[in-house]
Amino acid sequence: MPSFLRFASVTAALLAVSVTGGAQGFAPRPQGYPSGSYQQGLPATGVGQPGAGMMPQERMSVVDPDKKLSAGDQVTVEILEDREGGFPRVVTATGELDVPPLGRVKVSGRTATEAASEIKQQLERDYYYHATVRLAIDRISPISVRSGLVYLSGEVRMGGPQEIISGETLTLTNAILKAGGIGEWGSHDKIQLTRQKKGGGVEVIVANYDKIVKSGDAGQDPVLQDGDRIFIPKIFFRWK
Repeated sequence: MPSFLRFASVTAALLAVSVTGGAQGFAPRPQGYPSGSYQQGLPATGVGQPGAGMMPQERMSVVDPDKKLSAGDQVTVEILEDREGGFPRVVTATGELDVPPLGRVKVSGRTATEAASEIKQQLERDYYYHATVRLAIDRISPISVRSGLVYLSGEVRMGGPQEIISGETLTLTNAILKAGGIGEWGSHDKIQLTRQKKGGGVEVIVANYDKIVKSGDAGQDPVLQDGDRIFIPKIFFRWK
């Protein structure tokens, strides 16, 4: 073989080895990643930020700001003037939070904003000229805690006891709806709510179901308390 042909063959072989070795020995930087961010085998989340391409960490669901506090809820309370940071608390079965130096403060049935305002007022009444209170709900209790029982009888479709869940407001009309509504021969305008007074004795409230529902006036709808009894009397004829 002529010398110049031998030289060309050797040169071509060397070039092929060089190209193949380069392809096997070096991986190109993936497209779409900024320079300098593809290091140590980690893709980037943004410019200069390692960790892109990874699955985002699971985040806590956003708590409804209008959610009313109830027993078992986990919260963080912070009094800025103390400069000690927030402290975790759990709403007790009686619907209270232990807030130093106040002691126990009733928060059940209030939103986080309303509870913070109540704590602020109590602090400024006895301990601070000015208090800044922050209250955040960290976790909602997965368990409903009963705070009372009411009893329905008479011309109602499903009579018997109903639970009052801590942090919720149960009204007379809601209790009747939960019981399936008034029976066919039940009175709509003379519903009797019987309640034991704290000082002794009994209070009887007569409510008009249809008037409350049609008006939509929540002020006319009695809020039920533990031990309340609702009786729906029977009517024997109807006016057409």
